[in-house]
Amino acid sequence: MLTASEKDYVFQYAYLPEHITGYVAAISEGEPFLIKDYLCYNRNGYLIFIGYPLKEPFEEIKMKETFDMAIEQIRPKQAVLIAPSIPKLQYARSGSESDCYYRLDPSDLHIHQKLRNMIKRASRELYWEKRGNLNDDHIQLIFEFLSAYKVSKDTQRLFERIPKYVSSVSTAAVFTARNREGSIVAFDIAEFGAKEYAFYMFNFRSQKHYVPGASDLLLRELINTAQEEGKSFINLGLGVNNGVIFFKKKWGGIPFLDYKSCNYNLSNSSIFTFFKFLEAKL
Repeated sequence: MLTASEKDYVFQYAYLPEHITGYVAAISEGEPFLIKDYLCYNRNGYLIFIGYPLKEPFEEIKMKETFDMAIEQIRPKQAVLIAPSIPKLQYARSGSESDCYYRLDPSDLHIHQKLRNMIKRASRELYWEKRGNLNDDHIQLIFEFLSAYKVSKDTQRLFERIPKYVSSVSTAAVFTARNREGSIVAFDIAEFGAKEYAFYMFNFRSQKHYVPGASDLLLRELINTAQEEGKSFINLGLGVNNGVIFFKKKWGGIPFLDYKSCNYNLSNSSIFTFFKFLEAKL
């Protein structure tokens, strides 16, 4: 559990969605804690280690040492490590991913004419609203997305817990575009729970009520809100696929951090056999 001073420290230096403890805690049901300059989440023997230091520069050796400390302290059966790079470890790996975080500087925003035209077109057909909660039609659109696209089990569980995340924190905002009949065309979930960063968390679009430029309209309003709140940067999230990368780049998003993730099965790890041996001798 984080102390009040630790919570303030995380707020001051958070730059990744995974640094937003209310978000990760709601999605993973894990308890956040700090080891040195690294955030971790623990849920009944499942460890999530965020290998991006909050304030200090990243050094793989220091990150590895801190990850080992977390393993020794928590002794989880499973662990996931996300970091700019994954060092060689003695634990059994069970899957890995690679991607990149994209970042936007609102003070250096240049919207080209084609994008302006898309926003104008969407503005003629739609109106937008900003609120702090999801309605039933938002949730229905999430499940429509899950039924229309093949996603991993982990992604499905994450999306299914989005309503819990939004309802459990005060720093999330929902930007919604509706047509003149009141039907949802698209909506974004953004996060403003860090001092310097806003976060573009999720975007959902209706196939039934599709309007070109709706997501662009919402991102423009998200950027305006970030500027009003004095945010220095917007973390646009991971690349995910070519379509998502194109969307983020056309707004001026640039890759700024490598993302690597790796899962570890620790239930039969030799390190725990060693710990049990020591305990038996005490």
